[in-house]
Amino acid sequence: MIDYRRRDALQILNRLYTGRVSFLDAEYSRWIKKRNYTEKDRGWLVSLLRNIVKHQSFIDGVLKEYLPRWGKLPVAIQNLLRIGVAELLFHSSPSFAVVNEVVEITKDTGAEFTALVNAVLRKIARKRDYYSAILEEEGMELPPFLEEEWKSWIGEEDLKLLKKSLSLPPPLYVRVNTLKIGEDELRERWREKGIESSKTVLPGALEVDADYSTLLALPEYQEGLFYPQDLGSQLVVKTISPFIRGKIIDVCCGTGGKALTMAQYLSGGEVFAWDKKEGKVRTLSKFISLFNLGKIKPMVVDTLRPPRDFFSTADLVLVDAPCSGWGTIRRNPEILLKNPDLEDLSHQQFSLLLSASSLVKKGGVMVYCVCSITKKETQKVVKEWELNAGKEWEKVGLGKGEEEMIIWPHQFNSDGFFVAAWRKK
Repeated sequence: MIDYRRRDALQILNRLYTGRVSFLDAEYSRWIKKRNYTEKDRGWLVSLLRNIVKHQSFIDGVLKEYLPRWGKLPVAIQNLLRIGVAELLFHSSPSFAVVNEVVEITKDTGAEFTALVNAVLRKIARKRDYYSAILEEEGMELPPFLEEEWKSWIGEEDLKLLKKSLSLPPPLYVRVNTLKIGEDELRERWREKGIESSKTVLPGALEVDADYSTLLALPEYQEGLFYPQDLGSQLVVKTISPFIRGKIIDVCCGTGGKALTMAQYLSGGEVFAWDKKEGKVRTLSKFISLFNLGKIKPMVVDTLRPPRDFFSTADLVLVDAPCSGWGTIRRNPEILLKNPDLEDLSHQQFSLLLSASSLVKKGGVMVYCVCSITKKETQKVVKEWELNAGKEWEKVGLGKGEEEMIIWPHQFNSDGFFVAAWRKK
């Protein structure tokens, strides 16, 4: 029987490590659809790939102990070895089965390396428990600059907890469409189908024990009763909910996750959801119809060139700015391979704030948030904006006396976010 899972994993990794893939989830989703994978096999493939990319530094370090000329190996052979080590460390498959399956694929990929792959994986398999214990203790290895920044923010002990948290699989959260159904009723409908869920710290946010593809195939999704949304993203909307009123403009809406959730908090008024990419606005339009949220008005707009008739009209402007995404590293470990230009991103973020501020009316609020926690994208941008804004704006508290809020991934087992807000005098 042909082992498609590992062979597909190899193809995906080969494309990823040769720069032909930008987003890991889009790539494995394509292969999953192509093969019509079962839920079990989908989970296996996604888990394997995420762990390889997330823990590449550790996995490669282990392999280099046995392969001093590691860098000279073909990319495909490196990736086969990564697959073998990752399965030994993160899956419960018997060692002999893992080694044998990878060796069989090696025969078709680079037969001259078969003996080498066999010997190295057998040696590592004998120390499987040793390496697993190190991983469990140390958690995810972060880029040095990020580790230093986060340590300066939260201290060494919290950083250890954060790194262990990031090693875990990302939970699947959904937002209940509370305009259509209560969370208890939705959970009961899922329970009848054998799908378990649990409540979170936030009403309307559920953690679901199911595969993503399975979830979207449920009739409850087609009825518009829920949509996938990370808990961190939902917490951002909850934090700014006191400002959700009247006319709202979400100037970088993407496919509209936060706009959809803001609409649930909004009693009267409208949410204008802008994005400069027509495809994203088109997707949001489908969601609006599905979830029956007509108070959202999607528009293709470049926020750096906003329509003049929107100037000084908004009660709330949300600038959910494009960012490096370091706060989503648990779900999107491919960020480790991209090395985002933080200086360039911070300039873009400042420009968006500058332009978006023209939309806020007197007494209105502008919120800045990013799913990243780097000083250049948070403190630096906020400082530059406040120096430019002058006395016309004042910082707005975000609860518990905090003028800025950071959602750390280990606090709620969610994505990480930074949030700040100002009111126009």
